[in-house]
Parts: sequence; structure tokens; C-alpha cells
Amino acid sequence: MNGRSLFFRRLLDYYRYQFKVLHAVIDWTVALYIVLPALAFVIYHYIDLMNGRGLIYEWSEVLEWRWLYAVCVLIVCTGSIHTFLMEADKVFLLQKKEMIYQLKRHALVYSFLVTLAKWLLLFFIVLPFISHSVHITLAEGAALLCYLFGLHTFFLSLKQDRIRKLRSISRRIAEILLRAVLFSGSAVLIVFTEWRLLTLIGILFLIVAFVRGLTKAASFSAFEAEVTEEKKSRLALAGLVMMMSQEAGIPKVKDRMRRKPLLYRNSRRIFKSRTICTGYKELFFKVMLRNGEYTRRMYMLLSAVIILIFMTPIWLKLIALLVYTIVCRYILTLIFDKVMDAPILIGADKESDEYYRARKSCIHTLHYAFVACCFLAAAVSLWFT
Repeated sequence: MNGRSLFFRRLLDYYRYQFKVLHAVIDWTVALYIVLPALAFVIYHYIDLMNGRGLIYEWSEVLEWRWLYAVCVLIVCTGSIHTFLMEADKVFLLQKKEMIYQLKRHALVYSFLVTLAKWLLLFFIVLPFISHSVHITLAEGAALLCYLFGLHTFFLSLKQDRIRKLRSISRRIAEILLRAVLFSGSAVLIVFTEWRLLTLIGILFLIVAFVRGLTKAASFSAFEAEVTEEKKSRLALAGLVMMMSQEAGIPKVKDRMRRKPLLYRNSRRIFKSRTICTGYKELFFKVMLRNGEYTRRMYMLLSAVIILIFMTPIWLKLIALLVYTIVCRYILTLIFDKVMDAPILIGADKESDEYYRARKSCIHTLHYAFVACCFLAAAVSLWFT
């Protein structure tokens, strides 16, 4: 066995597992009454959009295709570089480092090809509408595709550094500033740069990302962190499916690179009076802050709604705010119940007044904070309209 055959075996196992997750959720009733009508709805409105009619076409004319830039930003912030490593490799295969290196190298090429497939799919779907609305040529569209693909791969290489190093507050601030600089610089380049230079910059981004990826693939210093990240990517679809379920759960992936959050050490000063109610609240906030999946999902939902608020007209802003207000509270309720369903709380009285008081207080606190961010984004967008 070599690294290539091991890669294809694990790739097949990865997609077999994802298919089982989808098969467990989408049975014949769901496919008949939800999936097929939704697919027919999308195809019907896509044909209307190509023919220059329909509600989506009118909505896109009002937005002047600004929604496409928001979609590109969201795609750039997604994805990861797979390694297909397992915990058992440290025992059985780490002695054969050349095989591990070949496995990670094939996984790197696979991750870049998946990223390219995302952009090609978006390119061929929206190119007829962009050429009609913005009046760009095929060469300019290909240059834009090349630049966005290169920028996305560069973001993926930066995510590798974040996985390998401990994340402090200063490092997070530096990462946010770097992303802001890259996004603002990209907006300037796309608007004012000719397509040949834009293609060259995209190719340079791709070369730098690929060289950085090969360097990280040849290093085994962060083996445990890469295994943990691969587990998270494998369970991402299952976690998304089971997020709305009260009973179901997925295996918790232990992250040894995490530090205790800022409120963990200062909780004694925050909750000065020790009561049953404050104990429930303290436990919820500690678990919420230490579990990256909960915070990441809330952050992604909030980011998508804020971008939608910035890009849409006033009547759609109101609908987005109303829907997010309802959905956010529902998701926070599910998260609180999942946290409090921990084994440490077996035997606790979850029908008591203290439990419901703590539940209401925690949900209100986070709900008001998230909704306030949306209203602030709406006010800023109205100010610049």
C-alpha cells in the first residue's frame, strides 16, 4: 500500500459516511414532498431568470447584482484543507512518514480541486446574468474566477496556520485585520485593475498557497491538531443535521489546542452570589464559550443575516430582521437544552423555578445581543443608502 491508494480509500470512506448521514435524514417522504418540489422550484425560477422575467430577476435588478459579491465573500470564508489523517496513524503509519506525506499531498490537491469546482459551478451558473447586467466579456469573467480561486486557496492556507497555533486575542485581531485588508484590497483590484493583471495576482495567490500547503504537509509537528480538524470536517454535515434535534447528538471532538476562555477564570467575580440559578448560568456560558461548534454556527448565521441586511432593499431588511429574531431565539433554546443535557446534571431538577429562570436569563442575554447587532447593521446600511 502507498499513500495514493490510502488516500483514495479514505476519500471513498469519507463520502460513504456523508451519504449515510444524508440517507438517514432524507427518506422517500422527505425527497417526495420537500427535495423534489424545491428542486423544481429552483429550476423554474432559474429559467425565468435567464429569460429576463420573474420575481428573482426583478429582485436582482433592484440589488444591481450586489448580492453576488456577498455570495463570493461567504464562499471565500468557507472550506478547509483535508488531511484524511486518523488517530491510529500515529501508532501504525507514523513510522512510514513518506506514506503520510503522500497522503497529505494528495489531500491538498483534492482540497484545491474541490475549491475550484465550487467557483466553476458558480461561474457557469451566474455568468449569463453577469454578462447581461454588468456587461463583462468572457476573458474578464475568467480573470475574476482565477483571482477569486487564488484568493480562496490563500485563505485556506492561512486557516492551516490557525489550526497549528494557539489562538490568543491578539492573534484573532490580527487575523480579522488581515482578512479586512485582503477583502478591501480585492474590491479595489476587481474594480480598477485590468483582467490580465487580475489573472496574474490570482495565479500568484494560488502558487503561494500551494507552496505553503506542501510545506505544512511535510511537517508532522501538529499531527494531533490536524487529526482533530479532520474529525470536525467529517462530522460537520452530521452536526448541521442534528443541530435542530433535541435528542440526537454527535461525538464530541476533543480539541487539545484550546485555551480556557476569558470568562472562565473570572467567573467567580462575574457571579458573586452563588445560587442554583447562577450555577446554571455559569455552566451554560462556560460550555457555550468552550464549544467552538455552537459559537461558529451562531457566528455564521449572524454574518449571513448581516450581509443580507446590507445587500437588500428596506422591505427585505425588515423580513430578514423578523425571521432572524425568531430563528435565533429558537436555536439558542436548543443550545441551552443540549448544554444542560450533560451527564454532570443527571439528577438535577430541571422543572424547578431556578432552572427556568436561568434558562430565560441566558437566552434573553444572547438573543438581545445578536438582534442588537442586526439592528445596528440595518441602521448603518440605511445611513449609507
